[in-house]
Amino acid sequence: MSMTASNNSQPLSLRDASIFSLFWRYTLPTIAAMLVTGIYVAIDGMFVGHFIGEQGLAAIMLGYPIGSTLYAVGAMIGMGASALVSIKLGQNDTAQARQIIGNALVLSILASALLSIIGLLYGRDILLWVGAEGQILEMASDYLFWYFLMGSFAVISMAFSSLLRNDGQPKRVTYIMIFGGVLNIVLDWLLIVVFPYALTGAAIATMLSQAATCLLCLQHFFSDKSTLRIGWDSIRLKLDTVIQILRLGTSSLLMYLYLSVVLVLHNKAFLWVGDAIHVAAYGIVSYTEAFFYLIFEGIALGIQPITSYNTGAGLHDRVIQARNIAFGVTLFIAAIGLLVIYGLSDWVVYLFAGDNPTLKPEAINGMYRYFWGLPMEGLLLVGATYFQSINKAKEASILTGGKLIFISVFIFVLAKYFGVNGVWVALPICSAILTSWMIYTLKKQ
Repeated sequence: MSMTASNNSQPLSLRDASIFSLFWRYTLPTIAAMLVTGIYVAIDGMFVGHFIGEQGLAAIMLGYPIGSTLYAVGAMIGMGASALVSIKLGQNDTAQARQIIGNALVLSILASALLSIIGLLYGRDILLWVGAEGQILEMASDYLFWYFLMGSFAVISMAFSSLLRNDGQPKRVTYIMIFGGVLNIVLDWLLIVVFPYALTGAAIATMLSQAATCLLCLQHFFSDKSTLRIGWDSIRLKLDTVIQILRLGTSSLLMYLYLSVVLVLHNKAFLWVGDAIHVAAYGIVSYTEAFFYLIFEGIALGIQPITSYNTGAGLHDRVIQARNIAFGVTLFIAAIGLLVIYGLSDWVVYLFAGDNPTLKPEAINGMYRYFWGLPMEGLLLVGATYFQSINKAKEASILTGGKLIFISVFIFVLAKYFGVNGVWVALPICSAILTSWMIYTLKKQ
């Protein structure tokens, strides 16, 4: 299948245009999309904190990391397929790129069905294992029920927003994400404030917005305007294609699973050496971190088409240049984040919890001890995506898998000896170790 003239412009620009201009062309819409996502994630937390209270914050912090396994699987399929598609386009192999996208859709449907069944059957048991009890357990269980019942939308939305960006449509993805974000805020107001459905309303609002973004992203790939149109020939699963998608997407799976595991382990550790107020404080810290983390993700996703295509085309100097720009911008954003968090911590806590004299000192203590690792978190996210985009699956998986292993050990060792403060500093210490390894590996290469 030959590419039309209009579709040739995208790969040609990836090969020939200035890396600096390409970086902004691809990352600015992606960062904008992630900023919108960050804003509506934060507003989610504000609705819960102000209209449901600290028990609601604790419950959503216990439930969300379990439900976010849906996003982890969607990221694995989407990022694995996206990197492969860009590499194949760099090699001028459009037919194979179409095959990858069709297989990614089938994988998303099968994986979401399996995850939804597991979540509906065992979600409450996982909450009990973490330590949830009483009203918080009931609220978190309601939240997870609706999350997994409508989970297929989250998996497909996650996977195909990445693929749509790779098909030369970064601005379109931004508009779709903005629409989904605004819809989520409206539905939060409707289902939490107007109709007081508590966390059930929060979960339904999130999943309905995911349904909207899912359908809008898929629409492009069933359109005649797309060179990478999904057809009956491309949805037949091919074992080698599936294996390539999963192998290259493993680091994204680990990255998002890591986020889920980190949240679960923090919750369990806080309930072990502290109590529910510390989980609520961690909720405020996590919502704040998510805003910056999503910007870092926007940078990482923005350079992926550039680095993958130029890797396929054998233009390695351009790949390194794009990577270095991404690292520099990441550090700049992290520096701004540190100034805001350490300079306006009272204001940040008020945004999520109002004037809560019990919660405020715990949240501020956590922010001071936790956020010195923010620059390294950004570098690791961009670095893992960079390795993935240039088909270095092992290095990408070491970064993300290493975080899983280190945090699982450090958090409970430090909690045992230093209590709540040990839990707060576990993650930045892990990030410092892995950032050192990443810098060594990049210099060696």
